[in-house]
Amino acid sequence: MPKKLRALFIVLVFPVSVLAQRAQDTLTLDEVIRLAVKNNPAVLAAEQGIIIARQRVHEARFLNLPQISLSGTFSRVNLEYPTVLGPELGDRYLASDVNDNFYTLRAVALQPLYTGGRNTSAIRLAKTAHNQAKVDYEAVKNDISFNAKKTFYAVLYNKELTNRAVRCLARSEALLAGLKKDSFESIEVELALAGLRSQLEFSKKDLESATADLLRLLNREPGYQAGVVGAFMLQPVKEDIRKSLVTAMESRSEMKSEIYKAQMDDIAVSMAMFRRYPNVYFGASYDVIGYQAALPGGAVKSNNWMASVAIHFPLSYDIWTQVLQRKAQQRQGDLKRLELQDNIRFEITGAYTDLEFWQKEAKSRDELFERLNSEYEAALRNNKVSISALRSLCTLCGFERNYLESVHNQLLARIKLEWAQGRDLDK
Repeated sequence: MPKKLRALFIVLVFPVSVLAQRAQDTLTLDEVIRLAVKNNPAVLAAEQGIIIARQRVHEARFLNLPQISLSGTFSRVNLEYPTVLGPELGDRYLASDVNDNFYTLRAVALQPLYTGGRNTSAIRLAKTAHNQAKVDYEAVKNDISFNAKKTFYAVLYNKELTNRAVRCLARSEALLAGLKKDSFESIEVELALAGLRSQLEFSKKDLESATADLLRLLNREPGYQAGVVGAFMLQPVKEDIRKSLVTAMESRSEMKSEIYKAQMDDIAVSMAMFRRYPNVYFGASYDVIGYQAALPGGAVKSNNWMASVAIHFPLSYDIWTQVLQRKAQQRQGDLKRLELQDNIRFEITGAYTDLEFWQKEAKSRDELFERLNSEYEAALRNNKVSISALRSLCTLCGFERNYLESVHNQLLARIKLEWAQGRDLDK
């Protein structure tokens, strides 16, 4: 094969082989959660929020450091009258005897000595906002993890429904081989088989839809065929509801966020009160000024330094209005936190009630299905095949789907309880 054709073959075939290999990938629940969190834009945006909050902490700390500025100007002048350079050009007064070149160099340092606690409160506020950004990230991550679990179990559920529908249809077709039927029974048999085939097609359609949701959650291209691996079975929970309530108040991200907001509201009230306190600054500057005077031999150069202490007393009409606003916002935060606590209690109670119901119902349906299936197999061995056997098989298959639905609902109630309490349950 010529080299050019060989190179073209490698370029075309290699990506296809890679896609084919990736299409065979199977994902566990932990891998689905990891990929969903890793590829979700909301999680990535929350990570950037942490970075922004961290940099604002550094900025708040800079307020306690001296503010240093360096400036320099060079002017070529021909003055008949004194003039003043603007603030952008050094804010300098130029006498009329200045001739030709005028230059200045200035170094200024301004150190806040006392700000009434404003700078310290700004650092506390920035640190609290940083902690809140971390909690917001955890909240987004928990939501994505919850959606990943729901999607994963939806794929497993529809996969199990499809497999059971295939098996049920095969059992029915095998049963028909030994069944002698008249014309009326033929109609009933055809309708029964049509119903089983329809259930199979619906199960396949639901499986495709669940798989598409999984790909969307993982942010994968449509051609990527991801499979999931896991046991579709009951996962009993023995944890007490009171323990779940305590865990939720300690671990729920929304609750932590409200606690940090309460701290920020408290700091905001203090900062509003600090507006009544004076500011004290220490400043120092050093100037070098040089110019050519109008008289012959009148070159002038001077070095100036200055050290000053300044005190500013704020006199504002809106000090108390700002304080009252911050206190009202603080009260709003307290009420919102109480409302959130009530909502968490209702969520825990509702999820726990659903979990207990479906856990009990799924176990009852499983036991009934196993018993009826055994009785059906025994009756099939000891009796002649008839249309009644097909009816019983179709009814049994329908009850099996109800059992799988109860297992799915139990799993959904379990992950809802995990999300409500902000922590995974022990397996």
